[in-house]
Amino acid sequence: MINLELYRIFYVVAETKNITKASEKLCISQPAVTKQIKKLENELNTPLFIRTKRGVILNECGEKIFNNVKQALTLLEEIDNIINDYTKLNTGTIKIGISTSLMKKYLLKHLEKFHNKYPNIIVDIYTDPTKDLITKLKNGIIDFVIGKFPITFDKELNYHELGKTRYVFVANNNYFNLKNIQLKPKDLEKYPIILQEYPSNSRNSAEKYYEKNNINIEPRMNIASSNLLIDFIKLGYGIGYVTELYVKDELNKDMFIVNLNPKPEEISFGIISLKNNVMTNSCKKFIEVIKNNN
Repeated sequence: MINLELYRIFYVVAETKNITKASEKLCISQPAVTKQIKKLENELNTPLFIRTKRGVILNECGEKIFNNVKQALTLLEEIDNIINDYTKLNTGTIKIGISTSLMKKYLLKHLEKFHNKYPNIIVDIYTDPTKDLITKLKNGIIDFVIGKFPITFDKELNYHELGKTRYVFVANNNYFNLKNIQLKPKDLEKYPIILQEYPSNSRNSAEKYYEKNNINIEPRMNIASSNLLIDFIKLGYGIGYVTELYVKDELNKDMFIVNLNPKPEEISFGIISLKNNVMTNSCKKFIEVIKNNN
């Protein structure tokens, strides 16, 4: 096995042509330098230097080895610089999977803080459906997912909670008569309901709420995304089932949460990552920024 330290000492001695100067540069004693050079020559079974009164010079074999050692040490120094840049977050890429709504309503503020502190880190955002994001995570395409936790946890994944929210039914002032009263789930059958289309956590949660409370509703509309669904609620097309976190900034005198008893389920959201997968320093730091500013 190659002893890199021996070759590093050999390189400094060859460069300075003097054991004393080499020992000063290496911060080790002259006898230790001499011993290490002798050890290398013994291992290679050939002398590398010509000893003179003025110092040492390389012989023919030593010259050839020196040129290769110089290239090798230069490459190792470049590797060390690359690792140093990644360690100090001077470079790197983070690949995050997240829904457009969660990106806008939750992650954007954290992303801004991280970018201000580490401007050289590139952040790639993937906004596919959660099911596709999990597939990308398992295939190593993205580093982690920030999303709502599923009803059943996947044994291949780790889940770190960042917060809680709730699904809610939201209406605009077309349904003003519902604003200050409490409804039973069965009352929803009287009104047009807008749901997010399959497959989505939101739709699964709505179906679960229907089943639990023994209600039967055919949605008036099936909408592709929660952002669009909120827009249709604003326009008065019906009462929509959405994540409270996504709509809380939209609530005003024209749009309100329908008061139901019992309420729809509370849900957790957070970081979803692969088990036994070591994250890069940039990923760890990004998650740290989220936790510290949560």
